[in-house]
Amino acid sequence: MVQVVLELPEELVNSLKRIYPGLATEALVRKVLEDYLSKVSQKQVVQDEALSSIQRLLRSATDTINTYSSLLTELRDRLVEVREVLDELSSKLDELPSKITVQQVPAEAVQERVRERVTAIEILKKQKIIYEADIAKKIRNRDAFFDRLEREGAVVLSLRDQRVAVDEEFWTQFVSKVESLTTDRDSEIAKVLDKQEVSLLKKMSESAIAYFDRSRRKWVIKA
Repeated sequence: MVQVVLELPEELVNSLKRIYPGLATEALVRKVLEDYLSKVSQKQVVQDEALSSIQRLLRSATDTINTYSSLLTELRDRLVEVREVLDELSSKLDELPSKITVQQVPAEAVQERVRERVTAIEILKKQKIIYEADIAKKIRNRDAFFDRLEREGAVVLSLRDQRVAVDEEFWTQFVSKVESLTTDRDSEIAKVLDKQEVSLLKKMSESAIAYFDRSRRKWVIKA
């Protein structure tokens, strides 16, 4: 056994005795040394564990970086493939104009289309009135039909259950006749309006587009 001799100030020894009361001087010194060495050992354990944790974190970070690096490499390769496909498509598109043949629309077809558009308004001028119910089975896109007539000058009314197109000239005369009426009796109305006009006025009345103002004894048209 190695014998160690320590020279300690009396004040220090007294302080240690207050911390560890009841111990002889030799036992007191031994206790202090044991406690110190124990703390040093515990500190080393903590340092070792911290170092081990840091090493694990570094390994995990390295693995993650390697994974993303692999994904980035794969993504770069895919982008290169996409670029090659786009270049190929661009090359083919550049060749298309030389392969496309321009289809000329015969002048007769163009004239026929113009004639069809004119025909709709011409038919209205002859018939004076076209009810939607009468053309429902003949014309599929009736919205376009009435819009076209309205653009070409026809008067289009939205009745309760259908639309009706009226020739502009006929409409002006019709309104003038209706406004001249001073009664809502059918027999008197029939003396001023023809059957076609009577039918139109009746449908407008049913749809609240026209009504007889009894206080003024006058027909009012809201269209």
